[in-house]
Amino acid sequence: MDMEGVWREMEKLVKENLVRDIGVCNFSLKKMNKLLGLAEIMPSVCQFEMHPGWRNDKMLEFCKNNSIHVTAYSPLGSSEGGRDLIHDETVERVAKKVNKSPGQVLVRWGMQRGTSVIPKSSNPERIKENIKVFDWQLPDDDFQALCNIPQQKRVLDGEELFVNKNQGPFTSG
Repeated sequence: MDMEGVWREMEKLVKENLVRDIGVCNFSLKKMNKLLGLAEIMPSVCQFEMHPGWRNDKMLEFCKNNSIHVTAYSPLGSSEGGRDLIHDETVERVAKKVNKSPGQVLVRWGMQRGTSVIPKSSNPERIKENIKVFDWQLPDDDFQALCNIPQQKRVLDGEELFVNKNQGPFTSG
């Protein structure tokens, strides 16, 4: 991938006032460091998988330290990916305690980490439920309990699409 060439084209879009901001998705720390070393216009957002079962703390901290906003996808985990956090015992316990749904707890957790959260659902009732997270907060002890879920595993590893096992500057195999 010609990262610099692609980024320069994106920067042109900003300079020509065709877009206000540019960002990246699914970048590793190595790729982010490379990008920040060549960017004239810094990325405003980085989107990646994040939930209590895959906190991605290092990437979140890196983005915060570089004033890059984080958008978290798959905040509920995924039954298809083998990590359905809706039924995690810690999530269920917190949900019961705060009288919210597990989905609301997971969305709120991401928001309290300072990220935007984009849950996916095709169920109209869940979509309505997931939006009702702005007028309450998780208590600190419950937030920390979610931050301490021990098993950390990605739901969507994207290996077929994103893993470069060949030679090159960004091999990840």
